[in-house]
Amino acid sequence: MIKKSVLIALLGMGLSLQAGIFDDAMKQAESYTQSSQKTTETEQESAGLLSALTGNLGITDKQAAGGTAALMSTAAQSMPQTNYAELLKSVPGLSSLVQGNETLVNGAAQMLGNSDMVGSTFKALGMDSGMVGKFAPVLLDYIKQYATPENVSLLKQAWSAFL
Repeated sequence: MIKKSVLIALLGMGLSLQAGIFDDAMKQAESYTQSSQKTTETEQESAGLLSALTGNLGITDKQAAGGTAALMSTAAQSMPQTNYAELLKSVPGLSSLVQGNETLVNGAAQMLGNSDMVGSTFKALGMDSGMVGKFAPVLLDYIKQYATPENVSLLKQAWSAFL
């Protein structure tokens, strides 16, 4: 009899452990699903901006994203930080494009000591420097749909060399 009760107790403990492991696996799967949904939402938000740039300029998504990050880096240096942060939040997908391409932009800035970071970034992406003058107005037109007039004005000032 003792053996049966020990066996039943061990069996019960095993099932309990399996249930705990199952719960952990379910939590991990749920976390992964939520993370994937956030990634998909970010991609969808960025899609409109990327589409506006690629469709109007005949460039790739990577070039559109990197060029946007380069121009926004210039804006970050010129605009008050509160306005810049507000601008990133107000334009769907803009923040994720900027954050996703910081390494490229920072590398170009380090190569030339910030003197021509935008041109260097465009060149690293396979675009010539003349593309900046075409790129900035298209990006600005997209941003105007979402940003406040004050932030659009500050952005125009920051990009005056490119417009």
